[in-house]
Amino acid sequence: MNKIIQKRKGKQPKRKPLSIMLLLTLLLTAIPTGAAAASVISSEAEEHILNELGRANIPNAAVAVIQNGETSYIFKDSTHDTLFQIGSVAKSFTGFGVLLLEDMGLISVSDPVNQHLPWFEVRYNGASVPHQDITIYNLLHHTSGFTSDERRFPPSFSGITADGFKEHLMGIELAFYPSANFVYGNANYIILGLIIEAVSGQSYDEFMTQHVLHPLGLYNTFTDIQSAHETGRIIGGNRLGFSRIRPQNLSADYILVPSGFIYSSVSDMARWAGIHLGTIDISEQFSRIVHRSHEYNNGLINPFTELGFHYAAGWRVDSGSIEHSGIIPGNFAIVRILEDENSAVVILGNLGISAASIAQLGDIVLDSVSNRSFDSMSVDFFAIIDIVFAVVVVICIVQVVFLIRLLSKTKKRLRNGEAISGHFAKENIKWLIDPIISIVSLMFFYVGLPIIFDNSLRVIMMVTPSSIYAAIITAWIAVVCSLLSLGIKVFVNPKN
Repeated sequence: MNKIIQKRKGKQPKRKPLSIMLLLTLLLTAIPTGAAAASVISSEAEEHILNELGRANIPNAAVAVIQNGETSYIFKDSTHDTLFQIGSVAKSFTGFGVLLLEDMGLISVSDPVNQHLPWFEVRYNGASVPHQDITIYNLLHHTSGFTSDERRFPPSFSGITADGFKEHLMGIELAFYPSANFVYGNANYIILGLIIEAVSGQSYDEFMTQHVLHPLGLYNTFTDIQSAHETGRIIGGNRLGFSRIRPQNLSADYILVPSGFIYSSVSDMARWAGIHLGTIDISEQFSRIVHRSHEYNNGLINPFTELGFHYAAGWRVDSGSIEHSGIIPGNFAIVRILEDENSAVVILGNLGISAASIAQLGDIVLDSVSNRSFDSMSVDFFAIIDIVFAVVVVICIVQVVFLIRLLSKTKKRLRNGEAISGHFAKENIKWLIDPIISIVSLMFFYVGLPIIFDNSLRVIMMVTPSSIYAAIITAWIAVVCSLLSLGIKVFVNPKN
């Protein structure tokens, strides 16, 4: 399996007569600067895109636009080789690796998962799922029965080791029977990473680096977290909190890398987009795999056309477009390829924003460059809920202040020897409103948000604005304070 990647030895330049060198110099300096560095992005479009990145409060970003084989870049406090976490765009690399193994004759996507991972056993409705019913194809296309809901399946972001993942997975209850539905789930691509390791006899990093990344000329893409950090070129992640940008850096075990923890630069991701667009020359074998990775149905399962798109091997395939976005705490990425228009866009940034905003940024960049249409970003959903969390904090603080004021009055009243009321009078009913509001606000976090986001509160707290921490803490304090206030008003009953 191990291939030796040899670097081509450069030839030593031949000495040229001084007159020829002077002539070449004159010719080169005669070429206009604009012709030497032509850009598909107008200055007006570049200014608009930078303004929109600023309006979205993204500290650092890198944009690449490919049109008719030409690639241009826009940088916001970053460079060509700045490394960003690309989130779930990593799935396009993992899918490519799996299809490479198939092209090498080592696996078939119709193989049962258990054939390559003997420990793999899953259940549905309390009964074991036959091995032949859950295949590599199901994992590639998110039709396995796994979802990204951490309430049911292993953690998607951090806090789990390889052994812990396997232990948690064995005999797990699926959300639906394999091939019966499509639900996006990070666990699918984590398992595909384990299959790559089991079949190749190498680590995921070794296989991807030696057989995919370097052969494709992607030398600034890292499937090893430690190696990426050693470059010193990683840009830190950020999240919104009380309308301010605050650092957020997430560590993860290597087992999570295949689903979303690859690091890459905008120049490498532009090359990756060009490879899938067909504007970069690659080997015949890799060309086959690129084409194969865009296929979403080979007759094995229903393609679920009612969703409005198809999911191929690490790519979302829609009419005329191939794309994938990545959302990871503190970072985002999007790669969108428009085959009919022979264009593509890559955006990497270090701020946690919503999927809708990521898609809108892609639209804004392409429209600015192609159509000279300069639309503005909508208010990000995370910015809205940041305001909601901030309001909750303010309300809770007011409740605490009210309790302190009430305690002061009660203490003064007791010092004056006033009698204590020992019964619950009808007029005290109004004081139930405050604890009810406090308890409802707490239920919003522990019950409402998991329903809205369809995930565990742990994941929600990682991806939403940091103001959620203060909101939950103050909500708990407010519940205690409101109950104390109720007790004081009922049994001590100080006059206002």
